[in-house]
Formats: sequence, C-alpha cells, structure tokens
Amino acid sequence: MIYVACGSILIAIGVIWLINPAKRPNRIYGYWSYLAITTKESFKLAQKWAAGYFILYGGIQLLLGVGIHYLKWDRYFLCWLLTFYLFIIFPIASTETKLKKYLLARHELPADYVNPDDVKHEKVKGFKDQ
Repeated sequence: MIYVACGSILIAIGVIWLINPAKRPNRIYGYWSYLAITTKESFKLAQKWAAGYFILYGGIQLLLGVGIHYLKWDRYFLCWLLTFYLFIIFPIASTETKLKKYLLARHELPADYVNPDDVKHEKVKGFKDQ
C-alpha cells in the first residue's frame, strides 16, 4: 500500500503544479534546481516538465501498488519500503536530464555547471576530500 500512497501523493503534486505552476523561483513551492533557475524560459519549462513527470511516475507507482495489492504481494512490505523512494527520484532525474539537453541545445548551459556523473573525489590526508 506504500506504492499506492506515494503514487497518489506524486500525482497530487504534479496536478497542483500543472494547474498552478510557480511564477518565480523559490525553494518552497514549485520545481527548483540550479538548471531550472538559469533562465526564465528554463524555469517555466521546468515547472511544466516536472509536473508531467510527477504525474507519469506517480501513475506508474500507483498502478504498481494496485497490482501488488491484487496479487497479494503485500507481505513483501520490506521490499516495497526499500524501493518506493526510487519513484521520487525518477521525476527529478528526468526533469534535470531534459533541462540539460534543452540548455545545451540553446547554448545557455552555465559555464560552471558540473555533470554529477563526472565528479571524482580524490583522497587526501585528513578528513576532507578535495
């Protein structure tokens, strides 16, 4: 049932953002990230794309939850508890990927942007990485 609850919440957030998207960047309401606040156009598109992805992945999660319930797989609750958070990460990752492609195509990707997959930590003596 955790998939049903989380999927319903994701759908509700997506519908709210679709009906009433954030007008200005803020950390409380709407989709906010470094790439989303790069330009005004990217912010507006990020709101639209994030809402769509939240509805999409929330719907998938809701359908999986209903399927799990009807197949009587509720007893594997620990498995569902350890995997439900992935559906919270998927819409964010999808929105960021689409934003990066959009900004690259328009040559508006910030110069100081670092691809998260390219970050490498070098061990140094002491407690801090460089």
